[in-house]
Amino acid sequence: MKDVIVMTLTARVEDYLEAILEIEMSGEIATVTKMAKNLEVTKATITAALKKLKNDGLLEHERYGDVILTPDGREKALAIYRRHEFLTDFFVRILGFSRERAQNVACVMEHEIDETTEMRLAAFTDAMAMAERNGEEWLKDLKDKLDSARELPSPLCLMPNGSRGVIARVTAQYELHKRMNAAGFLPGVEITDINRGDDRSGINFTFTMNGMGIKFGITEASAVWLYKR
Repeated sequence: MKDVIVMTLTARVEDYLEAILEIEMSGEIATVTKMAKNLEVTKATITAALKKLKNDGLLEHERYGDVILTPDGREKALAIYRRHEFLTDFFVRILGFSRERAQNVACVMEHEIDETTEMRLAAFTDAMAMAERNGEEWLKDLKDKLDSARELPSPLCLMPNGSRGVIARVTAQYELHKRMNAAGFLPGVEITDINRGDDRSGINFTFTMNGMGIKFGITEASAVWLYKR
């Protein structure tokens, strides 16, 4: 968790609180020196941050003294630490990341997800763990698909003229999504002969699906995501 200049103040504060908690959990007392080493920043940077955290009532610290979290500070630090550990476990066990990569991604995401998101991800992870213990076949199929993931899809409107692809997903909303599903725009369906044109009605896209010629405007063409073939 390096001191990166583009980090928001909130994320920076949370990293400092988490670092203090991690030092405490290791059985040691947090100090400016230990925090600077763990976060790979200067002591001056740590000292300035601790002053703000103290003013906000999140910790106690006297010049050259130990750093002690207040009850409010410890509650906040524990929430961030729990989120970091949970996300790391999710990326390792569910998505198959290396632990180092999982730690790095979790470090970024832990500052952005809210409690509801965290709870839903936790429920999903628990369900996956239960399926793994029960040896459910669908979980094995899912992991096989994750291990053989294809390149990322592109919207139909960005596909080259004359290209083809397979529908990955349709991101249209509400009534448009229903109409497109009813018309057969579903994952796995192949689209061929994609071409971009321009007429009195504006930019349009023609293509073939299930043997039928179809013409889309930019709105519909932006909502259909394809794996290139």
